[in-house]
Amino acid sequence: MDIYRLLDELKAIADEGEKWYCRIPPFIGKTVIDAGDLWDLITEMERTLPHEVTEAKQLAGDRDRILEEAHQQRAKIIEAAREQAQLMTSNDELVKQAEKQADQIIDEAEVEADHIRSEAEAWARSMVERLENYTDRIQATVQKTKKMLLTQQPGREAEEPGPPIEQ
Repeated sequence: MDIYRLLDELKAIADEGEKWYCRIPPFIGKTVIDAGDLWDLITEMERTLPHEVTEAKQLAGDRDRILEEAHQQRAKIIEAAREQAQLMTSNDELVKQAEKQADQIIDEAEVEADHIRSEAEAWARSMVERLENYTDRIQATVQKTKKMLLTQQPGREAEEPGPPIEQ
């Protein structure tokens, strides 16, 4: 059945209904129609509505549900973004603290390295001085022994002495 024909029937029922012309304000200019006829017509109109209208009604309901889900998802994304920003901010602070601590450790290590280097250089100088003293004593011993050997040989005169011997 065509929906437009059913609408025409509804108009006809309204036109054919009993008119009330009373002076009581809520009933002035009202028409009384048979409720059974009206409900039958409405039921038939619902059955004859095109499938697209029913689908459109379902789509409208789905649209509302999808929009609500989208709003909820948006709220979750915004909250997650806020949490991520907070985490990044706290991570930045941790990085700054770690860099500061690393700089402090490097400074302390450089001071310690300078101290160790100074001690190593002092030890090396000491060892070189001891070695120099030792070699000087060996050289003096060699000179003394050479002089003694030369003086003990018959017919040889003592050669001029070398540099003074340190002991």
